[in-house]
Amino acid sequence: MLSLSSTTTTTIVAITLIFSLHHTTSLPPDAPLSTCQLTSFNCGTITNLSYPFTGGDRPSFCGPPQFHLNCQDGVVPVLNISSVSYRVLSINSVAQTLTLARLDLWNETCTNVYVNSTFDDPVFGYGSGNQNLTLFYECKPTSAFTETPKNLFHCESNGALNESYALVGSLPSDPILGIVECVQHISVPILKEQADRLVENRSLLREILMKGFNVNYWNSYESVCLE
Repeated sequence: MLSLSSTTTTTIVAITLIFSLHHTTSLPPDAPLSTCQLTSFNCGTITNLSYPFTGGDRPSFCGPPQFHLNCQDGVVPVLNISSVSYRVLSINSVAQTLTLARLDLWNETCTNVYVNSTFDDPVFGYGSGNQNLTLFYECKPTSAFTETPKNLFHCESNGALNESYALVGSLPSDPILGIVECVQHISVPILKEQADRLVENRSLLREILMKGFNVNYWNSYESVCLE
């Protein structure tokens, strides 16, 4: 077994190797890398996070840039992936899973961030237990409704209320798409059990978006850093 001093040396060497390969995070010439073993990220209910995560008291050179967290208002941990900000609801460091919820859709069903929630970054991927949800915005009917659609909600745009629709499924086949035209739409995962609830009760959309969805993360250098 490595002694404490040997373990520290191994970790410092590993972190130095990582950031010689990840040029997007600059390493100050006088950076005390031992700080990485002595600090953790703490924000709200997310506490004692170490490698690969950084943020707060934990310097950015202590992990890959994709894992940098911000602490919004001192209590809300936020992770940015592919230009979309997510509220971190939970982290399982052993299973390397996250539960995330879109920050722009927190306690809200309307957004002006028309970007899909996609995870094509090498370190993040879709977790299990998710179902796709597509939100359509700025919609107008192309023919008259016989009855008000259950998945209809309204969002303000340019000072006017516009029709919006929430459709569950990877390739929505809802007949509403045949009688409306929409300007914008986004795709965001939700938990499968929450999708089932939403189908039964469309008024739960706001609540279900705040339940988030599951994401896996990987870091090819973790085994080296934890030796």
